[in-house]
Amino acid sequence: MTGIDRIKEKILEDARAKARAIQEQAEDEAKRIKEQASSEAEKEQAMLLSNARTEGLQLYKRMLATAGLDGRKKLLAAKQRIIDTAFTKAMEKVCGLPDRQYQQLLEKMIADAAGDTAGEVLLSEKDAARMDSSFISNINLRISQAGKKGAVALSNQHIKSAGGFILKCGDMEINSTFEIMFGMLRTELEGEVVNILFGP
Repeated sequence: MTGIDRIKEKILEDARAKARAIQEQAEDEAKRIKEQASSEAEKEQAMLLSNARTEGLQLYKRMLATAGLDGRKKLLAAKQRIIDTAFTKAMEKVCGLPDRQYQQLLEKMIADAAGDTAGEVLLSEKDAARMDSSFISNINLRISQAGKKGAVALSNQHIKSAGGFILKCGDMEINSTFEIMFGMLRTELEGEVVNILFGP
């Protein structure tokens, strides 16, 4: 299973785990918005009917349409916040792996990204501190075992990132920071996550 596949599985697993609780939260929010809109519309209807029934009914219909639109906007915004949280939590879960598992994940990802030329690996300061002394030799062993001629070295420069790496090979730069990767995965998986969280 590739690093990307593991990340995908973690996103989907996290989304499924939160789906029931989030679904209840979304339904409660939708119910509250509908009840509030209905209650406000009924109060307005009673007052307007005493003045002019026809005018009151027209206003009531307009209010219901507006309240429904506002309710849908609020519900959509709430769902968007929930989706944002699901992807943020998934990235936090990957970054929060135990040091050994996290190092193995980065070793595999870097070896997969490396080619037949020498390269330089840039990590965040925090990630660099989590890697043990065998980090680069493990990567180079993986590269060699994959039949590639390249090798990598660890850069003294650090990047600003929640996790992941940048691999520089000559003029080429491969940005595999988690912010970039999760952004690409979100484009690919958002529809599936929405179905898991909120149903079809």
